Amino acid sequence: MSLSSPAIFAAVFAIATTAVVAEPTAVSEARNPFSFEPGGRPAADEKVRTAVVLASKPKKGAKPVATPPELAPFATKLSKVFGYDQFEILGSATTVMDEQNERWLVPTPHFWLSVRATRERGSYRLKVKFFHDGRSILETETKLGPKSPVFIRGPVHTRGQVILFFEVRP
Repeated sequence: MSLSSPAIFAAVFAIATTAVVAEPTAVSEARNPFSFEPGGRPAADEKVRTAVVLASKPKKGAKPVATPPELAPFATKLSKVFGYDQFEILGSATTVMDEQNERWLVPTPHFWLSVRATRERGSYRLKVKFFHDGRSILETETKLGPKSPVFIRGPVHTRGQVILFFEVRP
């Protein structure tokens, strides 16, 4: 008896799909999706700091302006990644991020952010919307953890590059 090609395919598909089905492993311990440590609670006084940074190059023959102290630990990496030598904080905002709540942060009169934070194990998942003078410029999602700041490239500015900075602060 000869099997047609569709019949062979159906038989192989049936064998393959039954072989792949597996039972999920049982979890015996209770998990809290909003805890930073297994069984722990997030710090009540923990805040998220946001800054709008302008990255630029110095004028010909001039030395770069000193990097603000908040950005000094990251200056070398920022220069390497973004290709600019000087960084200026245009404005910043700090707030406590509650679970599942949206916060409006207004670091400058012209730039503001809508941030929805969800706590996950050891970090926050941020849904960020960036606005300039009422126009939506950027919408993204990122993960932010303690001792692990996030820098997001924003729009090009007449004087350089706008960068968003997020950091967890105790």
